[in-house]
Amino acid sequence: MTLSQGVDLALTVALLVLVIAVAVELARLREVAMSLGATLGRLQSEMSRLVDEVAELVDDAGEDVSKFGTLLDAANAVTSSMGSASKLAYTAVASPVVKAKALRAGMTKLVAVFKPESGSRKGGR
Repeated sequence: MTLSQGVDLALTVALLVLVIAVAVELARLREVAMSLGATLGRLQSEMSRLVDEVAELVDDAGEDVSKFGTLLDAANAVTSSMGSASKLAYTAVASPVVKAKALRAGMTKLVAVFKPESGSRKGGR
């Protein structure tokens, strides 16, 4: 075998090893791509399920907000009614009480004016 034939043989063996290595790497890359495709499919189904759950939660939250708004309206109406009732009670009770106290104070002064003093002299000022 001549030197050029030896070099050709070495290059051929090196190219053959390189082709086999590339084929093995391509097979591994194909497996990785298939694994990634399967993972992507699982992720898509999981994301779809999660999006559906979030949509249901948002709908439930909207209903709760609506119920809370109704509850606030009812509480506001009760507060308004209670304010009116307390104002009415104040007007109905406070005015007569104030009048009664004023009458009592006036009567006390009237009694004090006409009550004879115990140490006063008879017959004059």
